[in-house]
Amino acid sequence: MPTTKVRTYAQQKAGLTRAVNSGDAQKVETEVARAVDEWGSPAWRAAHGTNAWPDDWHRWQRALDDSRPWNAPYLDMLDL
Repeated sequence: MPTTKVRTYAQQKAGLTRAVNSGDAQKVETEVARAVDEWGSPAWRAAHGTNAWPDDWHRWQRALDDSRPWNAPYLDMLDL
């Protein structure tokens, strides 16, 4: 899902929180995929001067892990 305008870090974090609080694993997967897409976009690089991910990128991976059943195979957020 290509994006032309990236959300701020606070907006990304709020979106993840809403998805987690919904209890819907699909919403969490969608939000994680959206954030990863934004972090790799030219718009992110232009806005932040770097292609670096946030220091707490693992928050999104942990939310993805926690949204899945305990016996589900591991899903890396880069594979979404």
